Amino acid sequence: MSSHDDNCQAVAELFSSLPDGSLKILQITDTHLYEDTAGTLLGMNTQQTLDEVLKLANQCGQVDLVLSTGDLVHDASESGYKRFQSIMEKAGVPVYCLPGNHDIPQEMKKYLVDSPVQYVSSALHGNWQFIFLDSSLAESEGGHLAGQELAMLEARLQEHPDKHALVCLHHHPVPMSSEWMDTMLVDNPEEFFNVIDRYMNVQGILWGHVHQEFDRERMGIRLLASPSTCIQFAPEKDDFGVDNEPPGCRWLALLPSGEIRTCVTRLSAMPSGLEVNSTGY
Repeated sequence: MSSHDDNCQAVAELFSSLPDGSLKILQITDTHLYEDTAGTLLGMNTQQTLDEVLKLANQCGQVDLVLSTGDLVHDASESGYKRFQSIMEKAGVPVYCLPGNHDIPQEMKKYLVDSPVQYVSSALHGNWQFIFLDSSLAESEGGHLAGQELAMLEARLQEHPDKHALVCLHHHPVPMSSEWMDTMLVDNPEEFFNVIDRYMNVQGILWGHVHQEFDRERMGIRLLASPSTCIQFAPEKDDFGVDNEPPGCRWLALLPSGEIRTCVTRLSAMPSGLEVNSTGY
C-alpha cells in the first residue's frame, strides 16, 4: 500500500513539466452510493470511502475536470444522485458522468442538471474530445452498445477529426481474464471497435465496472480501467472474489500531442468492515 505522501508524489510527478495546453483529469468510478448514507456494499460504507478518496484527491492535485464512469448510485435513488451532485460540485470543475449497470440513465438525466456535474454525450476541452457512451442494459449486469450509441460515437468522431478523442464507458470492451467478470463485458465489442478503428484520432478508451486497475494497448490505443472508490474485485479470477487493495482513483494527463500519461492512487489503509470472504452481491 502507498502512503499519503507517496500518492501525492506520484500525482506531482505525473503533472510536472507538462506542455502548455495539457489537461489534468481525475477519474472516479463505481462509487455505489445509497439513499441512506449508512448504506454498505459488502460491509464497506460507500459514502465514507468516497469521502476519503476525494479528500486524498483534493490534497494531491488540482484538475481541470473529473470523469465519473458509472455506478454512481447503487440503488438509483433520487437522494443518492442529488447527494453525489452536491459532493462533486465542490470540485469546482466540470464533472462528466455516465451510467453503469446500477444506474438508471433516465433518473441520472433528471437529477444531474443545472450543475457542473452533468450527464452529457460529449465535451470538448483543449485539443481533446471526450465521448461518453451508455453501455448499460436495463435489468442486466452486462453491457451493450445500442445502435444509437454507436451512431453517436461515429458522428462525434466525424465532427471533430482535429481533436484527440478519449472514449469513456462503463463496461469493459475487452476481456479481463476473469471468467465471471467477462460474462458482463460489452456484448458487441466487434461493432464498437469497427467504429473506433475507422478513426485515427482515438487515443484512449476508459471504463469502470471492473473495480480494478487495468492498462493495456490495442493498435496504439490506450485501454484503461480503474479501481473503485469502494470495494475492489480480485483480478484474473474465474470466480467472484474481493481484493484486499484499498479504494482508489485514476489520474490522467492528456497532452496536446495526443499522449496519455496516467497513474493510480489509493487510500493508504483499507477501511474497516469489508466482507473479504463474500461470494457475491
